[in-house]
Amino acid sequence: MNLHVPGVGAHGASPHQGRDPIYIAAQIVVGLQSIVSRETNPLTPAVVTVGAFHAGTKHNIIGEGADLQLTVRANDTATREATLAAIERIATNIGRAHGLAEDNLPTMEVVEGTGVTYNDPELARRLNAAMIANFGEDVFQPYAQDGMGAEDFAEVVAEEFGSVPGYYFTVGGTPPEAFEAAANGGPPVPSHHSPLFRIAPRESVTMGTRAMVAAVLDLAPAQ
Repeated sequence: MNLHVPGVGAHGASPHQGRDPIYIAAQIVVGLQSIVSRETNPLTPAVVTVGAFHAGTKHNIIGEGADLQLTVRANDTATREATLAAIERIATNIGRAHGLAEDNLPTMEVVEGTGVTYNDPELARRLNAAMIANFGEDVFQPYAQDGMGAEDFAEVVAEEFGSVPGYYFTVGGTPPEAFEAAANGGPPVPSHHSPLFRIAPRESVTMGTRAMVAAVLDLAPAQ
């Protein structure tokens, strides 16, 4: 999502003549951290990350705006909606606290949003068994959440498309040797979006194709 924080331009040596959007936006960044730490149930996963902060053009100029780019993650729709509402409330009222006019308050735009990924339990049990039957217990790993990654797969099984039962699975691509090395004191396995992230392309594509075929054949009607 995008968050625009307006300001009132002025000379950097005369800050009292303006409203500094960088200072206001910085307080918003800090304030947003209270959503997960103080507003969300501690047993309910949620993430608010400010991934980009763009503002200013020159050392001695107080600009007229700052733009933040945020990632918001949750495991259920109610938590996601409450988090988005809290972001807007905090940003707007911090703007008010710093004297911004009512027609010049921070504004929020939700972009690239997607619903919560949901696996149909009955379908998941069936295809989990098919994966184990085809690839063995050692290859198949039941999912254990260790992060807040999101996928637009949720849109494929959304209500407007008929609420088709969904089964989302991932295919590991990092060579096993990298995990073994990390477990033995070597460098940690790079995460997604790291410049060091790497996969074994042939093995990953091959396994992904085999897994998709196994799922389709299990679901295909008998001839």
